[in-house]
Amino acid sequence: MKILTILLFMFSAWFGKSQSSFSGEMVDENTNEVLAYVNIGVIGKNIGTVSDINGKFSLRIEEKYNADTVRFSMIGYESLEMIVADFKKKLKNNAVVKLKPSITELTEVVISGKDLKEKVLGNTTRSKNVTGGFSTDLLGNEVGVIMKLKKKRPTYIKDFNCFIAKNRYGKIKFRLNIYELEKGMPGRNILTENIFVETEIEQGVLSVDLTKYNIWVEKDFLVSLEWIEDLGEGGLYFSARLLGAPMIARQASQGHWGKITMASLGFNCTVRY
Repeated sequence: MKILTILLFMFSAWFGKSQSSFSGEMVDENTNEVLAYVNIGVIGKNIGTVSDINGKFSLRIEEKYNADTVRFSMIGYESLEMIVADFKKKLKNNAVVKLKPSITELTEVVISGKDLKEKVLGNTTRSKNVTGGFSTDLLGNEVGVIMKLKKKRPTYIKDFNCFIAKNRYGKIKFRLNIYELEKGMPGRNILTENIFVETEIEQGVLSVDLTKYNIWVEKDFLVSLEWIEDLGEGGLYFSARLLGAPMIARQASQGHWGKITMASLGFNCTVRY
């Protein structure tokens, strides 16, 4: 049987003659400790990256984007924004960028005493013949599936699951994100700490236990996986299906989200309500 591999995005190249590379280091404002996996990018332009395990990053930006805005963001820290032209000047004078820790207020959730019901949301396919994956290996490339609640009531997210149809990289590492939806598109990331997912599965179910994070939602949400490490040559394909729960993706950190309607990946969550 032929295997159908779904292309999630078609992107035009953005490399140009006026483009230069700007490098820096992300650190904690209070402790000066390096910050790994910070999202860095030009807002809405699909020009972005993620700082590496040592806090280092490099970003190529054309001069035509000088009036746009660069955003630095990570769970647990206040976002930092600056005009691209100012960003370039800053890195030439001082390549260290500092983020300030944020204080997160926990939302109180009141649950009735009756037993909770359990349900699986999203796509449960384990097909090896219909597959899909990240559009590129650009850091910050992100793809997710909308989880639609059957009951609009406080809902507890127990786990995340997907089926890896083929992994040619060996050990891989993602960041799992959960977003509120605003007019059908991802808005605020509701997590209060980073959730990193590591696996060496070549083919099979990848399951992430989320119970220790105590995640509650009251309306539809998006669960995504984010590409955060450069793994070189390889290939990664998830089980997918035609149609299914809606899929949303973006090419790079701080980039533009786009909805994909022809197909969707086999991402799902077990919830209790």
